Amino acid sequence: MLKGSMILMKKELSDYFSSPLIYIIAGVFSLIMGLLFYNFLVTNQELTNLSLANSILLPTFGAMNFLLMFIVPLLTMGHFAEESKNETLDLILRSDLSVVDIIIAKFLSTFFVVLFLVMLTLVFPIILSFSGYDQWAIVWTNYGAVLLSVCAYIAVGLFASSITENQIVSVVVSFSVLFAFLLLINMSSVTENYIVGMILQYFSIGFHHAHLSKGMVVSFNLVYYVSFVGFFSFLTYKSLDSRNW
Repeated sequence: MLKGSMILMKKELSDYFSSPLIYIIAGVFSLIMGLLFYNFLVTNQELTNLSLANSILLPTFGAMNFLLMFIVPLLTMGHFAEESKNETLDLILRSDLSVVDIIIAKFLSTFFVVLFLVMLTLVFPIILSFSGYDQWAIVWTNYGAVLLSVCAYIAVGLFASSITENQIVSVVVSFSVLFAFLLLINMSSVTENYIVGMILQYFSIGFHHAHLSKGMVVSFNLVYYVSFVGFFSFLTYKSLDSRNW
C-alpha cells in the first residue's frame, strides 16, 4: 500500500513543481510574510515591555497560519474535482491503487508543498537570533502548530474536492468549513453556558493552534488534530468509495 502511495505522491509532486503556479504562490507568500515580519520588527521598537516572542514571533506565526488557510484550499481544489471533471478520477479508482492509497498520496504531496512554503520563513528566526533571541523551543512549537493546522486544512480541502467537479465550489466549501471551525472560539466566548462554551472552544482549530503556539504541548491538542484529520479523511474515503458502486 505504501509503495503505491509513494509512486502517486511523487507524480503529484512532479506536477506541482513543474507548474509555475507553485512558484508564484511561493513568491506571494514570501512577500506577504516578509512585509508582516518587517512590520512586527518595526513595531517592536516601540513595545519595549514585550518579549521578542510575544511582539514578533507569535504574531508572525499567527499571520502565517491564517494565510495558509487561504492557500491550502487553492492547492487541494484540483486534486479530485479537476480529475473528476476530466473523467480521469474513475481511471485512478479502477487502478491497482486503493482509495486509501490515493488519499494518502494526495495528502502527503500537498503537505510537502506547504512544507516547502513554510521552510522559506526559517530566515525569520535566524534574523532574530542575531538580536540575541535564543528561545528556540517556542520557535519549533510554533512551526509544529502551523504544520498540524495545515494537516487539518488539507483534510478539509481533499474532502471538499472529492464532492464536486467544480474547483471554485471546492474552494468555497473548504473556506466555509475552516472558517466555521475557526470562529467556534469566538462563539464560545459569548455563550453563557460554561459547558457549551468549553465544547465549542475544544472544537475550534484556532484554540488548539493558539495553545500550541505558546509552547504548551498537551496531549488533547494532538488528539484533536489526529481526530480532525481522521474524520475528514474518512469522509473523503466514503465520498470516493461511493464512485465504485
